[in-house]
Amino acid sequence: MPDKLQRPICVAGPGAIGLTLAARLSIAGFPVRLVARGDSLSFIKANGIRLIDREGDHRVQVDVGTATDFGIQDVLFLCPKSHDLPEMAAALQPLIGEHTTIVPVVNGMPWWYFDGVGGQWDGPSIKSVDPNQVLKGLLPSRQVIGTTTIITAERLRVGTARTFNPLQMTIGELDDQQSERLSDLSDILTLAGIAVRIAPRIRDAVWTKVVRNLISNPVTAITGATLRENFGNQYLADISRQMLQEVLPVIAAYGANLEVDPQTILESGRSLGDVKTSMLQDFEQGNRLELASICDAVIELANRRGIEMPVIRAITGIAHFRSVADRAHAA
Repeated sequence: MPDKLQRPICVAGPGAIGLTLAARLSIAGFPVRLVARGDSLSFIKANGIRLIDREGDHRVQVDVGTATDFGIQDVLFLCPKSHDLPEMAAALQPLIGEHTTIVPVVNGMPWWYFDGVGGQWDGPSIKSVDPNQVLKGLLPSRQVIGTTTIITAERLRVGTARTFNPLQMTIGELDDQQSERLSDLSDILTLAGIAVRIAPRIRDAVWTKVVRNLISNPVTAITGATLRENFGNQYLADISRQMLQEVLPVIAAYGANLEVDPQTILESGRSLGDVKTSMLQDFEQGNRLELASICDAVIELANRRGIEMPVIRAITGIAHFRSVADRAHAA
């Protein structure tokens, strides 16, 4: 087995993305560790994990446990909901050594956004995603690889995920430099069957993914629409188009650019088909919605530059109401 396949690699979080990554890495021959807890831990320990994707129906056994069951890892993929990341980061400290490459596969604006710019590793915080700078303290930015994903996966039940669209990830160093660990990570993901692109400017990639989420996730959580419906229905598509136009000045205000033109973003959303966004899945399951990192953080950055976004604010407000009302009803 090549040396690369023997490296300690851990996936933390058995949600849709975590299960997909763990399964693909295992299929490629990596001895994957999967951090889970509660019912997920006991179920996966007994039954393994299952991934249904474009290549077939895969059932694989992985080494599953808590962070204290494993030693320091070479590569650590973080796959929680964004609001669960602080708690997870604290629990995962036994896995993080001085040379561990940390790969947060998380939706929305990242806590590290202003770190690594101009060689400075202690930039301003985005309070919506890291109000007490917990993440900055637990996950050293020098060890973080910036990541965005286009993986439309759905967790069908404990230990089982499904995805029928191509698996794509964009990665980049926070200072936009090339590095050996960046190439290593690209090789690992490629072996796992994931299409990888190394971004020349990782923040452009972040904004492109944030925009895709911003103009679809909260709208679908409110309406129950799939991606095809959200971008195919004239009324919903018009709302998403207005939201996209509102966020463009914010992106420019921070010296970033979209990697694709706005019309392509709108058209590609429809092409993904009858897929439920992660936020709609969370709403239907009575889970907390990822509004802080996807919506609130963008509004926070707009406020810092005095940029008005009335449609985004309105949609975000309704989504917050739906999230609170749903959790209150479930209680």
